[in-house]
Amino acid sequence: MFSSDANAVNFKTVSPPVLMPQEYFKVKVSGSVQVALPLAHVETVLQLNPQLICPIPGVSPGLLGVVNRRGTLTWVVDLSHFLELAPLTIEPGKNLTAIVIAQSSFNPTSISGNSTTIACAIETLEGVFTPQKVKPIRRPLKSRLRDLLHQVAYQEKAGIAILDPIVLLRTLQSDVAPGN
Repeated sequence: MFSSDANAVNFKTVSPPVLMPQEYFKVKVSGSVQVALPLAHVETVLQLNPQLICPIPGVSPGLLGVVNRRGTLTWVVDLSHFLELAPLTIEPGKNLTAIVIAQSSFNPTSISGNSTTIACAIETLEGVFTPQKVKPIRRPLKSRLRDLLHQVAYQEKAGIAILDPIVLLRTLQSDVAPGN
């Protein structure tokens, strides 16, 4: 006969993984307009001398040009212009603040070998925060913005649109592709 111990199956209770709340970097884009960027996609913050930005003819006016960062060319985009707001004011003799976002903080190059980082020129940095809740945007947006801004992060009672960095990078890659 079988012993009851020999046929016993021990099941361990496995707890589901604990998901850490995602942190966001809040930036002021234009006037009172703020957006949040997932902190995992923020590579660094730069102070750029506008004279070091090399303009590229034939691209969207929101693309200010490229800068050389450690031997790699990085596109600089006026984020306010890209989000269809008033363009950023570039004052002579004053550096631009730019937040460099990457496809992933762990893999800053794409499959094609092209850089998938972009320096987004902004007005000011507002800091890092962890939202109490994140909800989908329910208001209708312009078609270009619909994919870029599809969630709102709530900090206290204020809602801040979350900019999807992957969609931004894909959109910008198509804007600078030959023939566009």
